[in-house]
Amino acid sequence: MNRVRASSITLILATILSIIIILLSNMSFKTPEAAGDWKVYYYKLKIIFTNNGSSDYSFSLEDRLFFIFQNTSTQQVLILEVNPRIKTVHRDVDGNLWAELDFPEKISPGEKITASIIVKVNLTLRSLPKISVDSSGSIFEIPMELSNYTLSSGVWVYDSMSLKYIADLAAQVKGNDTNVLRIISKMVRFIGDRVEYPYGEELRPPQYPNQTLPSPELRGKGDCDDQSALLITMLRSVGIPSYLQTGGIVSKDYSTAGSTWNGHLYIFSRGVGWHGWVEAYVPPWGWLPVDMTYGYSPDEPLYSISRSASARELILESEKYSSIDFVAETRRMEEKVKNSGIYIYLDEEISKTFPSGSYGAAGFLALLILVLAASLLMLLTFRLLKEIKGKQQNTKYDTLFDDSNP
Repeated sequence: MNRVRASSITLILATILSIIIILLSNMSFKTPEAAGDWKVYYYKLKIIFTNNGSSDYSFSLEDRLFFIFQNTSTQQVLILEVNPRIKTVHRDVDGNLWAELDFPEKISPGEKITASIIVKVNLTLRSLPKISVDSSGSIFEIPMELSNYTLSSGVWVYDSMSLKYIADLAAQVKGNDTNVLRIISKMVRFIGDRVEYPYGEELRPPQYPNQTLPSPELRGKGDCDDQSALLITMLRSVGIPSYLQTGGIVSKDYSTAGSTWNGHLYIFSRGVGWHGWVEAYVPPWGWLPVDMTYGYSPDEPLYSISRSASARELILESEKYSSIDFVAETRRMEEKVKNSGIYIYLDEEISKTFPSGSYGAAGFLALLILVLAASLLMLLTFRLLKEIKGKQQNTKYDTLFDDSNP
């Protein structure tokens, strides 16, 4: 048999099959919900940069970066469309992935630059183990390899002069207790008794733990990520591994619209409520969510785990912060934009409906290509089988010219 020709046909078949698989993976077919009760959503983000100033605005690397949602045990992510194209992908020190979009170097006065991303996400609920204080392990059972999650770093520099009083408070709350779950319960109750949630301030910037709780004597104020940062500072200072996890609670009931950064940033968000909570390591169960605002109850602090948003809601997980000072980064970006002529309009939505408009034509084109590819695959398969049958009938003649035969 002519091996070169057969290999070529096989390669063509494999290539077409790959095209079909790629097309199928990008089509908006519904994922069966019976297996794991997965639900399909679409996340759409559009950002418009407008230069209303009198001079050029140079795009920094931070301006070009867009977060890439990662696959986890509770979410499967597929990027359907990005405009402009992804130039490269960066991974920060906490493991977050960022797509650098191919923006121009600068934007002139009066110009607009638009970036858009559409992502398909399959989500399922997180399954938590049954926990109890009596079954909890002790601090001495925490693996040594998790010590990097107890470091005094990022937002929670508990050994600094400005946060030392928080570490002292944590030591007082802990006392001589070594039961990890009971220590967490005590600290959750401590913060819940002293920190109020700032209702009506959805677009407030993040703050440091010493701003959330200004002193041991005063009551404080802070939203989900602020209270989480305070709890992480306390937990780390006594040796309990923890970090901040952020994500969007998916629900059509959530909607946010308003401006911040002195009017330089306008946010219009539908179908998602962005949230932050603590992930703490508790032996023997491992990492557990500790939610200071969604599941908190003054009567039962452990509801912060069992009734947390992470345990009861579909969540699109986003950034994880372990060592990055995200407060300083946010403030630096805010000051840069406020002191420029750039204005940013951010429009995002999570829904079960595949985005319409120009994407309908793209979907039709993809389906047409799929049909053509399938037809070509069948034709080539028929041709290959026909050739194989013909060669089998002439095997005794083919072997006379087979290079493998001496």
